[in-house]
Amino acid sequence: MKTVYRILAFVIAAEVALQAAVMVYAVAGLGIWIEEDGGVLDKAAFESGESLFPELVGFMIHGINGMMVIPALALLFLIVSFFAKVPGGVKWAGLVLLAVVVQVALGLFGHSVSLLGGLHGLNALLVFGLAVTAGRRVSSAPHAPEHVDREMATTTPRR
Repeated sequence: MKTVYRILAFVIAAEVALQAAVMVYAVAGLGIWIEEDGGVLDKAAFESGESLFPELVGFMIHGINGMMVIPALALLFLIVSFFAKVPGGVKWAGLVLLAVVVQVALGLFGHSVSLLGGLHGLNALLVFGLAVTAGRRVSSAPHAPEHVDREMATTTPRR
């Protein structure tokens, strides 16, 4: 279970990195569409239902990944932490889940209050850092032997 714990921690961190990548991809595509193609981004463009530029898929991936995939992984991470027997593992998994919940809330409310949108980006760094720290703690945790052979454990005096 320690391996599952570690893998989940690093997958969450990778998902956060993917979130940043798809946002930059989408925003860069939006900039090109406006600058080179003369596109206009307004309410009518959003309501048209058509794909305005190919990089628009980045916004969709960001939304699905951030609202469903990462929260599900964080919840699974917390569940696994109860069985992984990593010192402090439940605490770190709980902090990751808490940061993810805050991240989702900031993402939702950031559409209304731009400052919260800025905090959304900063909190992503926190989620990433917590997940990496949790994953790295597994390898630094002291390992107890699974099984000790009694004959090997006893020493016999040399003659």
